[in-house]
Amino acid sequence: MHFRRSARIFAASAAASMVALTAPSALAHDSVIGGNVVNDAPLEEFPQEITLEFSAVPKEGFNTFAVTNTKTGAVLFDAEPTLNDRELTVEVPEDVKPGPGEYQVGFQITSSDGHATRGSVPFTVAGEAGSNEVAESSSAADAADAADSSGLPSAAKWALAAVALFAVVAAVIMAGAKMRRSNDLNS
Repeated sequence: MHFRRSARIFAASAAASMVALTAPSALAHDSVIGGNVVNDAPLEEFPQEITLEFSAVPKEGFNTFAVTNTKTGAVLFDAEPTLNDRELTVEVPEDVKPGPGEYQVGFQITSSDGHATRGSVPFTVAGEAGSNEVAESSSAADAADAADSSGLPSAAKWALAAVALFAVVAAVIMAGAKMRRSNDLNS
């Protein structure tokens, strides 16, 4: 009798957890869908301004871009971008003239859902010294970034881990109750 009640409670808890996991708000963070550095081909020269287009309109304030040389790890500059609808744009300071190489625009924005969202977009500047080797290494970096960003959001991962832990604990409790009931019947 207790086993059936425990099983019903477990099933209801598991169902509620699955509903919470599939709620659209958990997956609503804005993502980069375009911009002037978002393409497969290397740029001919370092841009004078960097624009990223997001899937929804980010909120004002607390938005930051940082541009980094991916080979050296040196931060070239960081700045607060201006917001124009779904686009965030930052002007490259005049004293920044990095030339050909591999770079990354790191961003932290406040998504349209109010949550902080971080990410990065790699890009390559070929310039006159550009070659297929630069483009190939950029493609490898793009593939690695795509593999990193293709998983579940971290909140969903934690929720799945919590559900799994709950299931294990519930199974242990139910097994213990069944053994105790079996021992009571044998006594």
